[in-house]
Amino acid sequence: MGTIDTYLKEYGNYTFQEEEFNEVDAIIFSLLSYANLLDIVPESKKEKILLKDAALLFSKKYTVKQMNQNILSVKNASHLIGKLAKTKRFQNLKLYHYRYKVTFDMQFGAMCIEMPTKEVYVSFEGTDGYISGWREDFMFSYLFPTSAQKEAIQYLNEVTGLFGPKIYVGGHSKGGNLALVSSMFCKNSVGHKIKLIFSHDGPGLRKHEFESSRYQKILPKLRSYVPKSSFVGMLLRHSTNYIVVDSKNKLFMQHDATSWIIEKNKLKRTELSDFSKKVEKGIINWLNQLNDEKREQFTNNLFSILKKADIHDLNEIRQAKLSSMIKILKETKNMDKETRMMMVSYLKDLYSEIKEYD
Repeated sequence: MGTIDTYLKEYGNYTFQEEEFNEVDAIIFSLLSYANLLDIVPESKKEKILLKDAALLFSKKYTVKQMNQNILSVKNASHLIGKLAKTKRFQNLKLYHYRYKVTFDMQFGAMCIEMPTKEVYVSFEGTDGYISGWREDFMFSYLFPTSAQKEAIQYLNEVTGLFGPKIYVGGHSKGGNLALVSSMFCKNSVGHKIKLIFSHDGPGLRKHEFESSRYQKILPKLRSYVPKSSFVGMLLRHSTNYIVVDSKNKLFMQHDATSWIIEKNKLKRTELSDFSKKVEKGIINWLNQLNDEKREQFTNNLFSILKKADIHDLNEIRQAKLSSMIKILKETKNMDKETRMMMVSYLKDLYSEIKEYD
């Protein structure tokens, strides 16, 4: 049962000319943007740094202890860059156009990764393992475009022009949505250069954008991947033509793409869990019943409830005790009847899933 580490051992000695770019490389590139490479990777489009050189500077800037103190996605990416630097396949990738911005309502990160074939992967950073980071995913249900989506569109428009390289656009979690939206709304001269768009367990779109001609135009290029027990990837409207992949983790921790199972140079296919199927169906019903104002109210209530129940990250949901579930149920009393019934139903199913794995 291999993961990214296994892939690096088996394919790390093959160049991109010997073994062409594949879906495992795409997830690696999506995850790489989580690493804090500020002041290491040039912000300019003209200046570039080899990945092996960036990894060396990174190792001098941060100790292993500092890397491990980061949230899960950043910690994994911090270790990943060092592993990639030791392989023939990845060490000479060129990194550039690094951007990281945080405001009161936005966290945005992006980076360009140039392969020896001169093709470029535009990687958008996603949300972290904290529940507070998931709030931005839920914002997509009632606000468009968000600050991060605007930033992503502007960033992609800067990457290449009519005579620039062919590009891939991708991201994990929120980064998958940013890859999708920026590809939909970028300039035509940029859109023509896009070969494929990768969404790795990323949220979908509101009804208006989902039914738009812009979405239909990019749909043939879109490759969406979700784990068996997906939650984030089930948010909002999305094409049903997504690829379900297996994971060595359980429940919500499958959102961590380093846990996705790899067989040779492909992600292992499987079927969506019953819980995720119910979430997918329920979210569409919820979207159809509520307007943007109600969705915003629901989002504020949901994250307020989780905070009061002392649930702050994905692992705490996995370890949630019956007492926490009861506390959450009590807090739902102020919700409207339909929303409360939906919340209670999901909590019961979630608790059953958790007990099944214990």
